[in-house]
Amino acid sequence: MIMSKSTSAPIGIRSLGVSFPQVIRTNDYWQQKYPEMVRSSPQRNRSNRAVRSSHEDNGYDLWSQEVAPYLSDPFRGNVERRVLGLDESSLDLQCQAATEALLAAKLDVEEIDVAIVASLFADNLGMDNTTLLAQKLGLNCPAWNLESTCSSALVALQNARALIQTEEYQNALVIVAHFGSNTVREKDTLAWSMGDGAGALIVDRLKPNQGVLANKIVSTAATYGAYHHQLELDEVGKPRIVTQTGENASSLAETAVDFVRTCCQEAAVKAGVSLAEIDFWVFNTPTPWYANVCTRALDIEPERTINLYSHYGNIGAVFPLANLYHAAKEKKIAENSLVLVYTNGASATAAATIMRWGDVALGTAPAPSISDRPTTIELQEIKPRDDTEQKLSLPKILAAPPEQQQQVLASYLITWLANSLQLLPHEIEPELPLIMWLDSLMAFSLKSRIETDLEISIPIKNFLGENNLTDLTQLILDRITLSNLAIFPSVNSHEISDRETMSL
Repeated sequence: MIMSKSTSAPIGIRSLGVSFPQVIRTNDYWQQKYPEMVRSSPQRNRSNRAVRSSHEDNGYDLWSQEVAPYLSDPFRGNVERRVLGLDESSLDLQCQAATEALLAAKLDVEEIDVAIVASLFADNLGMDNTTLLAQKLGLNCPAWNLESTCSSALVALQNARALIQTEEYQNALVIVAHFGSNTVREKDTLAWSMGDGAGALIVDRLKPNQGVLANKIVSTAATYGAYHHQLELDEVGKPRIVTQTGENASSLAETAVDFVRTCCQEAAVKAGVSLAEIDFWVFNTPTPWYANVCTRALDIEPERTINLYSHYGNIGAVFPLANLYHAAKEKKIAENSLVLVYTNGASATAAATIMRWGDVALGTAPAPSISDRPTTIELQEIKPRDDTEQKLSLPKILAAPPEQQQQVLASYLITWLANSLQLLPHEIEPELPLIMWLDSLMAFSLKSRIETDLEISIPIKNFLGENNLTDLTQLILDRITLSNLAIFPSVNSHEISDRETMSL
């Protein structure tokens, strides 16, 4: 049942600006500097669409189906990312985004009543740079930091709107930034996805019936541990935060569908609209396939959203602002369009905001992509693959003679890799390090498959580094043996009891 439409004060985005570094790093950077990172394999055709299962309510299955087309791509769908150059700073980028928003709104800094900053991985370690940013911009108003990982922009917008509703402030400047490229080791495949950027918006009163209509924000504590952050010294002895894939990374896939459905559906109820009435959808897109996961989860047409991942990589909390900017610039949304923005921040919050788009002024457009790649990727249908060979269970392994169990398990692993990478089984060499076949995405996909099929737990570290397929096979067999002994001990409790009685 749809409630009556929102009658809250018309407060929303008045202007929007974005700013990106000058350096556009393509995959050639790694191919030339770290050729050993990019697995060399025989020429193969890439599958461009996942096989659609009839069990689409299973969130993990839906995620896996959208991931599948990218597994045969050594760079997993990464094309370009903007990264800070040697002569650029995170502070400069944030100031530029804020200046663009101010100029577009035709406001001076003296006219801003309050500033809210969400800055992830800025230059100054351990502290946010809000004070430095306010000083450089010449702000005299109150300014503070607010952070909710990739949902920071929507959480900041919600807070700014609430402050203006109280009439404590007349307007607000929101600045959001993400500088992920300096938090990953270049030789970690996670570096392929990390980009830098900043965005800013002026929140103000708009025309009647425009602005934010409703928000729905939920906790994503279930994804705690998806990423691991640690302090280390760089090559010149300067401390920095290093980001790595965490042990709980699979939770991002397992919860993605539930979070997007919960937030979007409940925001629609609060706004008094149906999802069918939404003119355009904006998702944060931390992976190439994330927009597809969301559109399928909500059963909406892909044409009603935008996917800029191939242009920017993962720019975290900046994505909703960048996507809104490009959607407005490309005339995908116009004044009075009904827009739903959804974000998912790991270990923080997932959020959906429904707004009636106003006459939003836009700042200067960023430099265009240097790759000939459309923002909407057309995917081709492929024939379903018969994966019966991949399926294995604990009883099947235990039913095999002991001397054959290792071969059965090795064949299972090789078949999975061959199918995922679209290689022939004989092209998988078991003695090569797993890093030649698995990046973090592939590692978690294989880990999840093993744990589901064989009902055992294998630490993610065993899928990475210099371990090879033979090592992994032996480890799995050892775990199966221990698990089997725990279930079927050689001496049962009745025998122990009898022996103790006889001894007494």
